[in-house]
Amino acid sequence: MDHSSGGATVEDHGDTWVLWGEIDVAVAQRVGDELKSSLDGRPKTIDLRRVTFLDSSGLRLLLLGGSAEHGPLLVGAPTAVREIVALTGLEHAVRFAEPDGPAPHGGDA
Repeated sequence: MDHSSGGATVEDHGDTWVLWGEIDVAVAQRVGDELKSSLDGRPKTIDLRRVTFLDSSGLRLLLLGGSAEHGPLLVGAPTAVREIVALTGLEHAVRFAEPDGPAPHGGDA
């Protein structure tokens, strides 16, 4: 299996997820357990600046990062991510923010 298509890391003591590349079903299956292990009831900040593609499995991962009160904070979401959120009618379930610094490196890219 090619692991270079995309991936995710958990940073900031579990508060931040950094995703990169193509986030599809294969990547979602590979990184899902690591992301779920950082869930603690608080919404996550999810850095998406280096994401090039996101399918419905990737969207499901993003939604896991929300809490009962707030959706995950999607930082630097590219157009492809914003489009899938809009197409699925889930704008109410996430929050968007622009980055305030350089993108974390993350992964092997």
